[in-house]
Amino acid sequence: MNFIYTLILILFFTNIQATVIVNSVIRLKDNIPEECGLAFVDKDRKFNGELVIKKHDSQNTLTVFSVIHKDLKVKSANLKTFSIDISKILEKENLEKDSFKIESITKNNDMTKFFQEILISGGRFLINNESYEIIGPIDSKVRLEYLFCTGEMFLPNYERK
Repeated sequence: MNFIYTLILILFFTNIQATVIVNSVIRLKDNIPEECGLAFVDKDRKFNGELVIKKHDSQNTLTVFSVIHKDLKVKSANLKTFSIDISKILEKENLEKDSFKIESITKNNDMTKFFQEILISGGRFLINNESYEIIGPIDSKVRLEYLFCTGEMFLPNYERK
């Protein structure tokens, strides 16, 4: 009986322990959000990544996904939710030599759905052949900061001329 109890505890503990810590990204220009997104770091602090959006026009955003690893040359990276794959939304080549960065103009609806899924359900962060789990839902403070940032960024009275 103790063996089964111990096995259940190990399995349960393993499933709830996040391997990726998620924080919000908010960059301001003239006190108005210019970039909103999420920052990802593994629990050992070997890599960090960012997925940020920047308002392009009323229907589109510029989306940037970047990853830096202390010990590895990052040849490929991806961020996946249960139904969306960021590399398929961005569909661009890596822009960097030793790190990873892709960016593209994306539809607001595509990015809204992606962020909604990752904030609520979590996902997977992939670097080269390694996979790291993002446990959802993401901390409520991070969710609120992201939602507040994007809400402010897309307010019509903040349109830049």
